[in-house]
Amino acid sequence: MTEEGVLTSGPGELTTEHLPEEETIGDSYDQAEQTAIQEFEAIVQEDGAERTMKEWLDFIVYQLGANHEEVLQRVEDYEVEFSELTLPDGRSIVELEDEELEEEMEKEVNVAILLDASGSMAGQVDGGQKMDLAKDAIAVFVQNIPDETNVLVQAYGHEGDNTNDGKTESCEAIENVYPLSPINDREFVEAVDPIEPTGWTPLADAMEQAKEDLIEEADENSINFIYVISDGIETCGGDPVAVAETIPEAGIDFEVNILGFDIADDEHEQLQEVAEVSGGNYSSVYTAQELDEEVTGTWLDQISQFAWIWWARDGLIATSEDQLDIENELRELRNDVSALRNQENSRMTEAVEVVIENNELEPDEINELRQLIRERANLIQEVSDETMSDKRAEVVESRDRIQDVIRQLREEHTD
Repeated sequence: MTEEGVLTSGPGELTTEHLPEEETIGDSYDQAEQTAIQEFEAIVQEDGAERTMKEWLDFIVYQLGANHEEVLQRVEDYEVEFSELTLPDGRSIVELEDEELEEEMEKEVNVAILLDASGSMAGQVDGGQKMDLAKDAIAVFVQNIPDETNVLVQAYGHEGDNTNDGKTESCEAIENVYPLSPINDREFVEAVDPIEPTGWTPLADAMEQAKEDLIEEADENSINFIYVISDGIETCGGDPVAVAETIPEAGIDFEVNILGFDIADDEHEQLQEVAEVSGGNYSSVYTAQELDEEVTGTWLDQISQFAWIWWARDGLIATSEDQLDIENELRELRNDVSALRNQENSRMTEAVEVVIENNELEPDEINELRQLIRERANLIQEVSDETMSDKRAEVVESRDRIQDVIRQLREEHTD
């Protein structure tokens, strides 16, 4: 079984008849799938041929396989296009890609991002699960800040559970999953991806730890930000307002910004007060779009103002917004790829049972056939992941190319 064989083996005869464009078929899929399976069973009963397990696999794919080549081709053909940026002197930014200028920041910027991993972050809003959307927005944010910015990512409440039995463990769970350092995209993803919505909300202790971590690294020439994404108030008995009141007394340049994500009406006051007493800002969002706009707009603007002149900052934000749009479109394509893979695997599993019921197969033959189905599913997964990874790499490469020129131009115009 090869990648090429998987991609060119579909769609099956019954798939073509009953499940055209199956990845977008919607609510009527289940009924159409059952019709295809019933016809497959009738074919098997009428056919009566003896086959090896590999031949049975080929027969099942011939009848019920999905058109993976077509849907993956959509991903490969997707054109990664960022908005063309025109410089103040009228030149196009692409004219300067080969210039070799190096950007230096005047101040060191330290950013601590505190991510609420309480159980309620598993909830859904317009656009998806709150935790997934928060991680996506943070990822785009850190990818678009100046390379020299030091970033710390802290998860809190991500152990134990959200019951009373798991409360103590959860309230003590505060972890710097990404220590304060410049961003490495791969290490960042590996650190943040495993965070799951789990327990309670030890906001006060989380802020205290972030404050101490930044104080340890900061000096008089550093600017320090704490950004919090939370969908609720403190639930572990701490006093985040009291912690916030100590931040202006720390002796270094500090700002705390709180983003309330799908906050209940009666919980805004505490989070707003936390931001205000520390000299920061509070904002509230309820949808994926609002979250993206706040994180890649307001947050990015606060960081960028210390490193870029206005036109360079606007270019950075524009590429960030373009990247969000591209990522959203790729997410829809990824959903089609995943739906197709899962639906085919469901059909294959049912088809195997049909073959078993209508043929006298030995136990080792049954195990072999099921293993072949699993191997096919795993290979499809690998091909899909590789295709999506290549396209995302193209997005990042395009973004980096544009942002490299923005950095070069900033230095050129401030000499």
